[in-house]
Amino acid sequence: MADRTQPQSGWYGHGKQVLRWFLAHSGIDEGQAQAIVENAAGGRFGSWITPDVLVADTVNSRFAGGAGRTR
Repeated sequence: MADRTQPQSGWYGHGKQVLRWFLAHSGIDEGQAQAIVENAAGGRFGSWITPDVLVADTVNSRFAGGAGRTR
């Protein structure tokens, strides 16, 4: 995701939006989707920098765990 947006300011906001759309498409209600995404990614990324691999992996794991608990 970051590579495609050329790590410029605000890229992570677009990424979080796409994750919420994915969850909504999967039948998860908006409030729960927001909570899952914020728990996974909130405050973990910064503007103008590419996230390091450990941060990205942590967010991925937290997102997958949160989405998996809704099934």
